[in-house]
Amino acid sequence: MDSGKTLSPAQMLAILEAVIRESPNFVYGDPLTEKELRWLGRADAILEASGAIPALLSFRTARHNLGGYSHSRDNILIPLHDAYSRMELLAPIASQGAFIPAGATWNGYAALIKLVQTECNDLLIVDPYLNASIFTDFAPHATARHGVRCLTARRQEYHLSLLASAGRWATDTISQTHQVDVRYVPSGSLHDRLIIIDNREVWLISQSFKDIAKRSPASVTRADMEMSLMKAQHYEALWDQGTDLS
Repeated sequence: MDSGKTLSPAQMLAILEAVIRESPNFVYGDPLTEKELRWLGRADAILEASGAIPALLSFRTARHNLGGYSHSRDNILIPLHDAYSRMELLAPIASQGAFIPAGATWNGYAALIKLVQTECNDLLIVDPYLNASIFTDFAPHATARHGVRCLTARRQEYHLSLLASAGRWATDTISQTHQVDVRYVPSGSLHDRLIIIDNREVWLISQSFKDIAKRSPASVTRADMEMSLMKAQHYEALWDQGTDLS
């Protein structure tokens, strides 16, 4: 890592999240692989750049003990989680979430648009009460390179307008650069309103997109890594089971 480059707490938070997610197994008794050695070097450099000196020292001790009687993968990961928690406190509130007072619908809309505009490969929106506003208000702003996927439940009051909007979208030139796919799953299987970025970063939305902060306070909160992994896997599996609009 370039020591001359200063990373913001938000950038460091994202880097630490990635290195934790990619951590090898470090099986006791197995020689370290080239991939594991590269990961250890990267993790060491990231901890040093983060300025979390106690975490760095603990990591180096655990790294030295790999393969010995004190071998422990947990001891390798704990310093990285400590540094991550430290960066969470330093990162701006905007990178962690937002609280939107009742009636502040523009602020609610803006908070969602900011997430939809995240530069990424894939964006999955989960909302059991999704309606045609996903096409008129949100999808035009999306920047996901592989398009936007929407997972919802079929509801009679929204189905026809959602179907019509999807059909109109597909025949318009905007669909060439902004692909949008909507799938239905049984209503009982959807218990969240989420934005999932690249199948790893999960944002919890307290209300449906169409109702954000209209009549009651709303919140947009970033899930922690463990919950993000669980939610991403769960809804990816539901997506595979879903059916197209018809």
